[in-house]
Amino acid sequence: MELNVATELKLAGTIGHSELTERFTDLELNGRQIVLTEPVRVDVSWSFDGDGFTLSGTLSSAVLMNCTKCNDEFIEAFSVDFTERFLRVGEAEAEELECYPYSGDVLVLDKMVEDLVLLNAPMYGLCRPDCRGLCPICGTNLNNTQCSCTLPDEGNPFAALKELKELLKDD
Repeated sequence: MELNVATELKLAGTIGHSELTERFTDLELNGRQIVLTEPVRVDVSWSFDGDGFTLSGTLSSAVLMNCTKCNDEFIEAFSVDFTERFLRVGEAEAEELECYPYSGDVLVLDKMVEDLVLLNAPMYGLCRPDCRGLCPICGTNLNNTQCSCTLPDEGNPFAALKELKELLKDD
């Protein structure tokens, strides 16, 4: 994903705007595969201050996830606002600060986009707010089928409350 900034380089203070869309390959973070199910969209404005570029905008896409309760796959959209700085390659400030380098009259946004996706894509989620998960005994997905398993009361901290409820019913 590239941004041509030739016009802005000629005159400091000039503001540019663009809407970019590009399909990215899957990313990996700590052994976890992040699968982007739709192209990454970047709505960005930028300005040149004589030293470098400041980019502000919104990045959005969607990722394929597994539900943390039932392990079913689902797609989760996400969006993040950002402000990032680009400095010319070789400037000491660019190496010391958390800035992205550029050279020539094109800003290559790939590294910035990858960083934003890795830092902001949801890591965990539910396939739906009322997900019932898996049966802890037989492993049946309780969203699809009701199993006939019964949980043993022994060792269950709520078993005493059930007994109390029964006692209060009798009164």
